[in-house]
Amino acid sequence: MRVQQLRHLGLQEEQAKQQSCETLLGCKAWKLLWLKVEQCKPPKQAPSVHWAYLSLGKLAGWHDSKGTGVVGWERLWEGWFKLQTILEGYELALSLEHEM
Repeated sequence: MRVQQLRHLGLQEEQAKQQSCETLLGCKAWKLLWLKVEQCKPPKQAPSVHWAYLSLGKLAGWHDSKGTGVVGWERLWEGWFKLQTILEGYELALSLEHEM
């Protein structure tokens, strides 16, 4: 459901730029996505849904080669699954750290 919401909002650029991505991704997920895509420390405030939409596409290898600004379903899902894998790895690493 979240990927559908993300794509629906992502295609409505003005509305998507006004809404925080934290509502769809959660705090840990958007910060990990930021670290992976932007490769710098995340900001204190969550970026927009539009940023998350484009960033999930970039995580899956989308480069807007057609210049439309539209991330296809396949790339959006691939980015979503990669982000879930990153999040799972992060949480696993944290749990191992607490056990030691």
